Amino acid sequence: MRRILFGLFVIGSGLTLCGCGRSDSLYSVRGKIRYRGEPAVGALITFVPQDTFRRTREPMAQAVVSEDGSFELAGPSGPGARPGEYVVLVEWKEGAGKTRGRSPALNAPDRLKKKYLNPDKPLLKATIEAKSNDLPPFEIE
Repeated sequence: MRRILFGLFVIGSGLTLCGCGRSDSLYSVRGKIRYRGEPAVGALITFVPQDTFRRTREPMAQAVVSEDGSFELAGPSGPGARPGEYVVLVEWKEGAGKTRGRSPALNAPDRLKKKYLNPDKPLLKATIEAKSNDLPPFEIE
């Protein structure tokens, strides 16, 4: 009986330690996104973990692009994102960014024709490091 209890203790301890490697810290992520050289005002930018396993377990970080083309990511846990490799998705609804205080209709067409919305064939990627991140500008067409 002692061997069984000891074995369960060892297994439980090992499983507990396996979970300690993941960082729950969020780090600020800022950047800019331009469409043909102009700010993509009102576009929704979403960072999705590149690893399929992480994709199902970790929340995405998102931002709406401001008038100067800049964005700052935030997620359900607060501002920033966890360190790691990400695919970057962009959706830019017709009418987004044109009227202050109003959101475009959910069924409004995507100006980019869903070109930047496939996480399995991403056109944009980013690496978030365990520090404050100022990303190079994204250029979309």
